[in-house]
Amino acid sequence: MNKLPNHNAVSLFEQPITALPGVAGKRAALLRRLGIENWQDILGWFPRDFEDWNNLTGFEQLVDGEEQTFVATVSRKPGASRKGRLSILRTVLRDAYGRALPAVWFNQPWVADRLVKDQPYIFRGRIKRFGSGLSVQNPSFEVFDPEQSSGGGIRPIYPLTDGLSQGIARQLVQAVLPRLIGHLTEPIPDWVRREHKLCAIDFAYSRIHQPKNWEEAEICRRRLAFEELFLLQAGLYLLRQSRRDQRPAKARAMSDPASRAYHQVQSSLPFPLTAAQQKTLDEVRFDLNQTRPMNRLVQGDVGSGKTVVAALAMLHCALCGAQAVLMAPTAILARQHHETIGRYLSASGLTVALLTGATPAAERKAILKDLADGSIQLLVGTHALIEDRVRFNDLALAVTDEQHRFGVRQRMRLAGQDDEAGFAPHVLVMSATPIPRTLALILYGDLDISVIDEIPAGRQPIQSYTARSKDRERVEKLIRRHVSEGRQAYIVCPMIEEHAQTDLESAVGVFNRLSQAVFSDLTVGLVHGGLKPAAKDEVMNRFIKGEVQILVSTTVIEVGIDNPNATLMMVENAERFGLSQLHQLRGRIGRGAHHSICILMSDSDDDKARERLKTLCRHQDGFAIAEKDLELRGPGDFFGTRQHGLPPLRVANLYRDRELLAAVQASLKTIFNTDPMLDSAQNRPIREALAQRYKAIFSQVGL
Repeated sequence: MNKLPNHNAVSLFEQPITALPGVAGKRAALLRRLGIENWQDILGWFPRDFEDWNNLTGFEQLVDGEEQTFVATVSRKPGASRKGRLSILRTVLRDAYGRALPAVWFNQPWVADRLVKDQPYIFRGRIKRFGSGLSVQNPSFEVFDPEQSSGGGIRPIYPLTDGLSQGIARQLVQAVLPRLIGHLTEPIPDWVRREHKLCAIDFAYSRIHQPKNWEEAEICRRRLAFEELFLLQAGLYLLRQSRRDQRPAKARAMSDPASRAYHQVQSSLPFPLTAAQQKTLDEVRFDLNQTRPMNRLVQGDVGSGKTVVAALAMLHCALCGAQAVLMAPTAILARQHHETIGRYLSASGLTVALLTGATPAAERKAILKDLADGSIQLLVGTHALIEDRVRFNDLALAVTDEQHRFGVRQRMRLAGQDDEAGFAPHVLVMSATPIPRTLALILYGDLDISVIDEIPAGRQPIQSYTARSKDRERVEKLIRRHVSEGRQAYIVCPMIEEHAQTDLESAVGVFNRLSQAVFSDLTVGLVHGGLKPAAKDEVMNRFIKGEVQILVSTTVIEVGIDNPNATLMMVENAERFGLSQLHQLRGRIGRGAHHSICILMSDSDDDKARERLKTLCRHQDGFAIAEKDLELRGPGDFFGTRQHGLPPLRVANLYRDRELLAAVQASLKTIFNTDPMLDSAQNRPIREALAQRYKAIFSQVGL
């Protein structure tokens, strides 16, 4: 929301939710669970959808499985019954022709006192098949006004949590609207609104909560989606601009001897770089030669060879006499990078140091000393690298791997290692999670993007198949065959432990069954997020060494295990995972010379879920899969932006709103070309809105 121009307006927007009638204790806690703390948050509690109470349906047109609206009378007072903790109300509704429709409400005892026999009401609820006829479950209702033949309008449906109802949500929003509308500051310049036919801010925020019709709802949604994308992209542009303007980097240009040494190391690699790797490396090395700090994302599919690009970029800096560091999200991945980079750069004679939370105190002390005096030029580590005691002598390059695991703030902290002269390091971030370009522009709008879209020769394609529970015995025989040939297998589960409310496979349950019954003669390991880091590392290390033949896990193995001997993966309840996450998991196999198979176990009959799994079986290209995932699931499920330190998108849909995003970027390009720090009076409202919305991030760069 927007920063307001006077003290009284600001205090209005920042009024706590408890200042509203009926909001205290439990209700306030439920609202806070949704991130709603004050009146400003309530105004921005946008509907996720709308109910159409205008389109009245006759009983003869009711359709099983659909939400529908109809007029009926109550033929008798609802009768109550109980089934354990469940209260059930039943009655029969009748239309003007006397046709009957059974109605049932679960855990809504107050309904009985609000329905009057023979009174006509408008009902809206989900129609369900009931024996040979139909019924309606948990319908909402209101007294029918015959003068209002068109029905009851368009009603907002808000995202809720257990314990809150749509009625309460609507009541709270309607209490706040008249108090705040009229005090909003417009962050979108008038010329931008005119060019893109966007309604005014007061109209958008008011009518999105109470539209008169579908057209009005879409006009407001489009305006609010534009504003959301506009401010998010403007914030990332401003972040990038502030880095360029406030903190120059040293240009790391090589001398002729250093350049010869660099090319000798590259030519000593056990493989030639692909064209995509070389192009990306050229872009990175060009940036390293500039005084503007590099902020570049290297995005590549699983197995595309990002690590060697990072290693050669780090070598470039070391041969210039400076330092380079790579930060990985897990200790296991850090150790693997340490070994891999050391192997790639062995011909250079340089030593690559390793710093994690498990580094012994004496060794840690020595590493910190050698970093500070410049004796160590190349370092790999974990979050331990961003602790205050870690100081570099001349840090030229900061690399983060699996960037989405860290987020904007942690990336900024690693990049914040100025040297004594105030020079900023160059920043390179890597991600093996293929992201559609539309989403990458949002999540990484403060970065330049390089894509390695080519898989090195020799990488084995992975055959993927779907299976059901009835096929389990056959799949387990396949697992045993792979193990008997000296290979290893993963079994991935969506949950750690069994839960009474679901029938999902749990890692603990599957481990117990496999280790005690199915594969009691083999070594079965278990790893999940509930284990302590040392215990997780121990199991993963045993798997990498071949001591564990079958590893049962949750998604903790998605990043951090490189085991070329693992050739089979079975994913339980595969419909519960996103396509891109399944592709990332699948990338744990097929890393060696052996044929690999991925089995997607699912008993779901949902058409969309089956289509997603078939997509994974048909495609090996992570970027094509990511596009399909974005289309089928939407951006909210595809990739939670919370882990980036950015707020989630509440209105914009990055698949549906691609054209809107392009319009936003065109407008911002014009604005930033003439006013790179948004200092003009015309653009100051943008900056004020950004300072309010992204306070936590911007405070770190002095904006």
